[in-house]
Amino acid sequence: MAAIGIVLAYLTYKHRHDWSKINILCTLAVIVLILHVLEEWVVPGGLHYSYNIAHGSNDLARYPMNRLTDMITNFGAVVLGCIVLKFWGFRKPAAIAVMLFSAFEVVIHVAIGITDMQLFGPYGMNVLYSPGLVTSLFGFLPISIGLAVELLGQKGERPTFWQWVMGVGAMFFFCFLLISLPEMLLGNAESPYEFTNRGFYESYGEAFEADNGMRYFEYEGSER
Repeated sequence: MAAIGIVLAYLTYKHRHDWSKINILCTLAVIVLILHVLEEWVVPGGLHYSYNIAHGSNDLARYPMNRLTDMITNFGAVVLGCIVLKFWGFRKPAAIAVMLFSAFEVVIHVAIGITDMQLFGPYGMNVLYSPGLVTSLFGFLPISIGLAVELLGQKGERPTFWQWVMGVGAMFFFCFLLISLPEMLLGNAESPYEFTNRGFYESYGEAFEADNGMRYFEYEGSER
């Protein structure tokens, strides 16, 4: 996905004078999404850990989110953005979907950070954070504001009622298609696609699991 991000950054720079502001902002949102995934998965990683706790799982390495469902969600969203850019360009309905998605990412990650402070505070967590929060605040938030200004700033150019319906509907449809459906079909406690690192939560996880009857990935032959 990093290669896709580099290509998109090049295209955005190349077409900075002939693309609309909406098209530029939405393309930047796809680039931010790639960075967002890296924050959630790699540096520091660990979003799956908090996510699976929030969904009532006791097997935090693989259910309901596992590496396969997460790949479908994130890679699918990036591919979707590239398809829209290639064949149609980002217009008002797509911009509405991207604006709302970006705003929800900010709200969701702040909420996860607050919840995590409550869960892991007794185990040493002392900063409000969740993997993905930095890219949400410094990437998705300004993009969402920029799109709101472009969509709502000029009265005569504002989206029509049906464009709002299309944009909101598309956002919820693709969230279901790329997030909920993969977890419904592929999320199970026996999945071989488990995560193997708690990421940001590594310092707090083992004690938290021991106190709450949960478990995480164990290398074959390891003892607990």
